Amino acid sequence: MKKITLLGLLFLNAFFINAQCIEGKIIDANNNPIPYATIFCKEISKGTTSNVEGYYKLDLPKGDHEIVVRYLGYKTKVLTIQCAKKTQNIDIVLQEQAFKIPEVRILASGEDPAYSIMRKAVAMSYYYLNQVEEYNCRIYLKGSGKAVEIPKILQKTFKKEGIEEGKPIVIENITDMHFKLPDIVEENTVSMRSTMEGNDVSPMGYITLSLYNDIDGVISPLSRDAFAYYKFQLAASFYDQDYLVHKIKIIPRREGYDLYSGHIYIVEGFWHLHSAELFLKQKMFQIKINQVYTPVGDDIWMPVSHDFDIEAGVMGIKFKFKYVASVSNYKVKLNSKLDHSVYRNLLVESKEYADEVNKIEQQQQKEIQDLVKKESLSKKESRKLKKLVKEDVSKSIPKKELEIKDHNHVDDSAALRSVEYWDSIRPIPLTLDEFEGYIVKDSIQGRAEKDSVFRDSLKHKDSRFSWNKLLMGGTFSFEKGHSFRYGGIIDFSHIDFNTVDGLKYGMEFSYIHQADSGKYFRITQFSDYAFARERMTSYLDVFYRYNGLKRAYLNLNGGRRTIDFNSQTGITKNLNAITTLFLKENYLKLYQKDYVNLGHRIDLANGLDLFTGFEFAKRQELINHSDYNLYNPFKKEYTTNIPPVNQFDQDLISNHNASILSIRVSYTPEYYYTIDEGIKWNSYSRFPTFGLNYRKGINNLFGSDVNYDHLEVTIRQRKNIRRVGTLNYRIAAGSFLNSDKAYFADYKHFGTNYPFLIGTSEETLFRLINYYDYSTNKNYFEGHVWLENDRILLKRLPVLNKTLMREFIYVNYLSTTGNYPYYEVGYGLNQIFLMFNLEVFAGFKGSSHEYTGIKIGIPFVGRNGNSITIGG
Repeated sequence: MKKITLLGLLFLNAFFINAQCIEGKIIDANNNPIPYATIFCKEISKGTTSNVEGYYKLDLPKGDHEIVVRYLGYKTKVLTIQCAKKTQNIDIVLQEQAFKIPEVRILASGEDPAYSIMRKAVAMSYYYLNQVEEYNCRIYLKGSGKAVEIPKILQKTFKKEGIEEGKPIVIENITDMHFKLPDIVEENTVSMRSTMEGNDVSPMGYITLSLYNDIDGVISPLSRDAFAYYKFQLAASFYDQDYLVHKIKIIPRREGYDLYSGHIYIVEGFWHLHSAELFLKQKMFQIKINQVYTPVGDDIWMPVSHDFDIEAGVMGIKFKFKYVASVSNYKVKLNSKLDHSVYRNLLVESKEYADEVNKIEQQQQKEIQDLVKKESLSKKESRKLKKLVKEDVSKSIPKKELEIKDHNHVDDSAALRSVEYWDSIRPIPLTLDEFEGYIVKDSIQGRAEKDSVFRDSLKHKDSRFSWNKLLMGGTFSFEKGHSFRYGGIIDFSHIDFNTVDGLKYGMEFSYIHQADSGKYFRITQFSDYAFARERMTSYLDVFYRYNGLKRAYLNLNGGRRTIDFNSQTGITKNLNAITTLFLKENYLKLYQKDYVNLGHRIDLANGLDLFTGFEFAKRQELINHSDYNLYNPFKKEYTTNIPPVNQFDQDLISNHNASILSIRVSYTPEYYYTIDEGIKWNSYSRFPTFGLNYRKGINNLFGSDVNYDHLEVTIRQRKNIRRVGTLNYRIAAGSFLNSDKAYFADYKHFGTNYPFLIGTSEETLFRLINYYDYSTNKNYFEGHVWLENDRILLKRLPVLNKTLMREFIYVNYLSTTGNYPYYEVGYGLNQIFLMFNLEVFAGFKGSSHEYTGIKIGIPFVGRNGNSITIGG
C-alpha cells in the first residue's frame, strides 16, 4: 500500500509541473532500461541524463530541435523533434555499438598501436586542458545511496545524523558555475536539498574531475608520465557520427591505490577524450567512473555527464552510493591567445596562420603538425611533441593571482526551495526510493517552520549543559561569536608526571570571541598542581588578533611555569612520562620560570612577516621531588635535575633574572593565500621560506643578569618533484656574536629524540644523540633533508603495495664549535595501520659509525597536535 501511495504522489507531482517538451524512457533492443544515458541539444547547449530506471525528461523551447542521445557501448542516436505546448512521450531505443576489432599489427617497434594513439593524446592533453579560456554552465548533481551495514554500537550515533541502515540517502544540488583560466572557479548554488541534516554539498569535486590532469595523487592515463605507470591496448574502434573513436584499455604496470584501470576513448585526428570508463580502488572505498564528452561548439568537447558508483567500508560500516551529474547550458569562449587552427585540423596545415606568426612560432607549430601526422611516434618524438605543445600553449595561460579567491556563493533561498520548485527544475527524475527518502526530512523541516520551541531547540543545542562536557571537557557556543571552553575534570592534556613535580594535575578555561571582521580575542587560564612539590603553578595567556588581513596580533602571557631548558624542541611531556614511569629514565630537565611576555606579529607585505617580543623572567633552579616509578626493567636510578653534559658548569642553571628582546623576520616569495571571513591564510609557494632570528639578552634591565647576542638564519621548503616524491629540507646556521653571560636556558638547543619511542610528525629531530649533548653558545650549522614517497623500497613488495603506508628517507647533519660533525641517515615506514611509524637510523661522528637505532612512532607522544585530546 505504501508503494502505491508513493507512486500516486509521483504521478501528481509530474502532472502539476511545467511542461518539459519531451519525456520517456531510454531502452535497449531487449526493452531493458539504460541508466545515465545523456540527452543533449547542441544548438542551445542543454541536456539531461536518464535516471537509474532509464527515465528522462528534457525541457526545450518551442520549435524544431536536434537532440543527441549517447551512452557508452551503444550507437549514438540523433533525433529531430518538434516541441509544442503538450509534453511528448518519446521512448528512445539505442542499438549496441558494433565495435571493429583491431587488426593485429606488428609495428617496427613491436608495440601495440594503442601506444602511438596515446602518445599523441598525452602530448595534446595540455592543449585541451587550456583550450577554453572561460565558460559558464549549469550543473545538476544528485547523490543517492544507503548504508548497507552499520554495527549496532554505532547505529544510535548515525541515527542522530539522519543515517539508518537501509534508509535511502539523497543529496541534490543545482549550481551555476563560471570557469576562467588559469584556475578561477566561481560557483553560485541556486538550490540544494538533502535527506540528511545538512543540505550543503558541492559538486565541484566531481565536475572538475579532469582526466587531463593527475587528481589527488592518482595518476591519469593522460599524464605526462603515463607510460611509466600504464600499459595500453587497442581494444576496438568505431564511428560515432563522423568521428573515428578508439577504445583503449588501461592496464596498470603495478598494483597500487594511485592507478586506474578500465578504458578511455580517444577521437582519431584530434586526440582528445570522447569518454571514459575507469575503476579506482582505495583502501576504504572503490569507485567506478564514467564520463561522457560531447561537442558543445566547433571542435570543443566538454563533459556533459558524470556518474560515479562508490562502495565504501570501514570498521564494519558499509555504504553504497551513486553520484550523477548532468552539465548543460554551456557558454564557451576559446582561448583567445592560441591559434586553434594549428590544433583544430591536425591533418591539414593552416597556411593562413603561417603568414601571421613569426618564423620561430611558425616552425614550432609546423613541427607539431608534422609529428601528429605520423602514423606512429617513437618515444623520443613523443617527448618532443609534448614539449612543443606545452611551450606553445603555456604562452597563452595568464599569470595566476596570488590570492586564491573563494568564489562559492549560496543563494539565501537555496535551502528553502519548495517541492514544487524542485519538480519543475530537476533534470533527472527521482526514483521511488529517492522520493521515499525525502519524506522524513520534509516532515522535520515542516515542524521546524511551525513549532518555534522545536526550532529553537535545534538552534541552541551547542550551548546546552551536558555531564559529558563537565567530565571530559568541551565548548559551549553562544550567539554573536562568543564561546567558552572548559578542559574538563578529566583533562589528559593536563595530567603529567616527572621527577621534579611528581604527579601534576591541571585544568584549562578559555573565553573566546570571534568577530565577522576577522578580529579574534581569547583569554585562557592554565592551572596545575604538583603533588610532589606541593606547589600550584598557573599562568594566563591573552591573544588578540586586531587585523585579520595583515595577520596582526598582540599576545600577552605570564605567570609561573616549570619549563624544559630546551623549551622549543625538547622531549615531550607525554614521552617523558612514559620513559620515567616504565623505564626509570627521566630525560626531562626543568627549571621554574616566573615571567611576563609580550609579543606582536604583523605582515609587512605579502610573504614578509615581522615578530617582535620582550620577556622578563625570574629563573629558579629545581631539584627532584619524586622517586616513584611503575616499572624498572634495567634497575636504574633517576638522574639529578641537571642536564647530563660532560663537564657541565652548574652556574649555568643557578637562579637569575633575564630580560630578552626577540626579533624574527620571515620572507616567502610569491606566497599564495586565501581570505576567509576577513582573515588571511597563507597557502603555498614554489619558493623557499627565508628566516632571520635575533635574540638579545639585555644586561641590568629590570635587574637582568644575562648579556648575549644570538643571530640565526634559516631556509626551509617543501617541494613536489615529479616521479621522485616530496622533498623537504630545513637548514639553519647561527652564531652567538656575544656570549658574555648566557645561561643554559639561553643556549641554542637542538631537537633530539633519544628513546625508542617517537611522535608521528617529527621530521626535524635527530634520532640518536642524547638530549642537551650538542647545546651551544657558539657557532653551529644544522640541516635536515627528508624525502617522502609512496614507493621507495618495501612498498614495491606485492604484500605492501596496496597499503596506505608512506616511505621516508632521512638525512640529518649537525656541526657545532668544539665537536666533531655529526650526521645520521634513516629509513622510515609511516602510517602503519594508519597510526604507527617504524624507523631505522645510523649515526656517525666524523667518519666513525657511532649509533644504530630503531624508532617506533606512536600518535600521543609527539608535539604539534599529537597529544591526547578528549572531549568536544
